[in-house]
Amino acid sequence: MKLMAPAVFLLSFFLSSVLPAAGESDPFFAKIWEKALPKLEKSLEVFDRRKDLPDSSFFGEDKQSNTEKYEEMLDEVFAILIGSELQNARQEFNFLEMKIEQAGDEITVLLKERIGAPEETWNPLKKTRKKIDEKIADLREDIEGLTARKTDLKRSMREALAKMGVKVEERQLDVLLSSVSGDDVMHLLLAADSIKKINQQILSLLQGGQGSVQSARKYTGVHMVLVDLYLHANLDVLERIGTEYIPRLEDIMKTARRLGEEARQMLAKAGRDEKNRQVLEANVKANERTVHTAELYRQYLRGQENALRGASEKLKRDYFVARNTYDTVKTGSDLISLIQVSMSTLEGVFGFVVPDLALVYDQELMKEFERITERIRTGK
Repeated sequence: MKLMAPAVFLLSFFLSSVLPAAGESDPFFAKIWEKALPKLEKSLEVFDRRKDLPDSSFFGEDKQSNTEKYEEMLDEVFAILIGSELQNARQEFNFLEMKIEQAGDEITVLLKERIGAPEETWNPLKKTRKKIDEKIADLREDIEGLTARKTDLKRSMREALAKMGVKVEERQLDVLLSSVSGDDVMHLLLAADSIKKINQQILSLLQGGQGSVQSARKYTGVHMVLVDLYLHANLDVLERIGTEYIPRLEDIMKTARRLGEEARQMLAKAGRDEKNRQVLEANVKANERTVHTAELYRQYLRGQENALRGASEKLKRDYFVARNTYDTVKTGSDLISLIQVSMSTLEGVFGFVVPDLALVYDQELMKEFERITERIRTGK
């Protein structure tokens, strides 16, 4: 391992030499570069150790523990790669939605309290209708301000996505932000964008003639780790969609169909009881809307699943080529060709983002979509 130290030093030196140019135009990427590079190098060292380790060992490192350590480091690098203004905006957007929901819940409670509240009271601790009305007005003003900030954030997110080559309409962004896979997709986009920038930095070095054969091999190793990292991230999201999101969605559809059928059967027996008939008819329509929206939702998730499966197959091929090249690379030109091929694979991830759903034009379906997302997340 001591023989690796000069190469690691050379890599850090040469990569750091292009950092100022990146930092001037993108301060977020400058931080990503500074934090990710040491972990990428360490990940490569862990990877290199694997071939000399036993399959299993009671004492010390073996192939299994090495693989676990390597994958832990990939997760750490991935968390660094998604740092950006877009990610910050997304996190603030989620926080605002939570605050708006809390304010709405508080208004609901206050409206119930208002029913039995007195007009006047000598007790300073007791709420009067006037005090309740003032509090409700304040909360509604807060919601208005928070909603305006959400609109600003959505505008900045659309602009950030456009810079990455993803053009979305406002309503399409609403679907992306409201979907259960929205954060997963956003993280894949951000990681792909960061990996592209890292690759571009390496290309600029190699095309400029910097670096020895030894450092060129190390560059190739870093690139290989990045491809492997992104492959793992794709497979993780693919698994969540297939084993968590879609099965929960299908449970929701099953329940809605059952409740709708029960309501129809009760409606057939309701006779002339108009009040019960109105309730049951409303229930039938509500469950039909849930099933319809869930079917659109499933189509959306299936589309993402298919796109991710295709991307994962390409990434597997890219990874095997990168690994083979890492073992055989002789010059920087080998890596330049390798990176140029994998960059086209990364470009493909941006193609499956934009939702193409009828529900983006129907506010009632959109509200149902958001309710279903919450049920998928909570498993209720």
